[in-house]
Amino acid sequence: MSAGTEKNATTIWVNARFLDRPVTGVDRVARELLGVLAERYLDGQGCWYAGGRRLCLRLIAPGGSDTPSPWHNLRLVRVGVFRGHAWEQFDLPRLTRGEYLVSLCNTGPMLKRLHILFLHDAQPFVIPENFSPAFRCWYRILFRVAGRLSRRILVNSRFTRQELHHHAGVPCHKMVLCYPGSDHVRHNEGDADPLSHLELPDQPFLLAVASANPNKNFALIIRALGTLGSKAPHCVIVGRTNQRHFGEVSLDSEHVTHLGYVSDAELLALYRRALCLVFPSIYEGFGLPPLEAMAAGCPVVASRTSAMPEISGTAAEYCDPGDHRTLARAILSVVESPARRREMIQQGIRRARNFSWDDSGRLLLELIADTA
Repeated sequence: MSAGTEKNATTIWVNARFLDRPVTGVDRVARELLGVLAERYLDGQGCWYAGGRRLCLRLIAPGGSDTPSPWHNLRLVRVGVFRGHAWEQFDLPRLTRGEYLVSLCNTGPMLKRLHILFLHDAQPFVIPENFSPAFRCWYRILFRVAGRLSRRILVNSRFTRQELHHHAGVPCHKMVLCYPGSDHVRHNEGDADPLSHLELPDQPFLLAVASANPNKNFALIIRALGTLGSKAPHCVIVGRTNQRHFGEVSLDSEHVTHLGYVSDAELLALYRRALCLVFPSIYEGFGLPPLEAMAAGCPVVASRTSAMPEISGTAAEYCDPGDHRTLARAILSVVESPARRREMIQQGIRRARNFSWDDSGRLLLELIADTA
């Protein structure tokens, strides 16, 4: 691949397989980090200069798709025989042999050593019942081997760093903390009402954002609403529910409206209209929806588990993800007290400002420069 690189420059390849699939939480992190690099730090050819050195970033993805690079100065190379995991494990290390690779979405070539890999949680180790046997086995092997062989491992929270060390044996000295940011929420502001075409309840509603992964614990929301009875607000759920690696979750309830996938602008408007975000997830390496909600001025009710207290701090109300009664009480504390809700909105906005994509992008670039 070096024949196509910039003269007198060190090429850094970025695993861009994520460009060909719907945007998930880890894909959002990759897109925002690369967007910061492209817009703030790289020149028109995707290069960065420091101390007489020249680093040029290039995207690489499987062939067979015409999805372009979202960034004009990050050239996308489409090449290889395989698709999916096979492309990542066989084509990608061969095509980038002898050069550095950055993988930002939880997977990458298992045996590549010149590699910076972003791992987002240790869920396959902690709640294996949520995954198929093949998926669970593959990710456990990948995390253990790539965690040891890669030059650096990016992690999204102190909690994830502890979990990967404990469950996958990833050396602590290799892991670098890189918090996701909240800036993208403010970038999606617009003048028109993006919710005008959606069938939303007339009354104030709770908002839940996630997939049908059992880990998201939607059943707890349904049980909490049942406990609240006539006091229960309506709940609007957004997100895809057909991910093949996860079991099915019943979303049927007289208190629930399921909108499916929504755009970024629609999601921002939902955050701003909702009484609060309800996020009773059992396990999260980071948890992007609570941060997005706080940045948009939406109070958060979340589980007091994993990384969620680390991210939301004192700005959120918390519940036990195994006890629907604690969730019901937390919901009532928000919706029945306007003063508490106003306080949470102010605290959440201040809290979200601590998480900046610009800071995270600069950290990534410095890590690439130091490692390469």
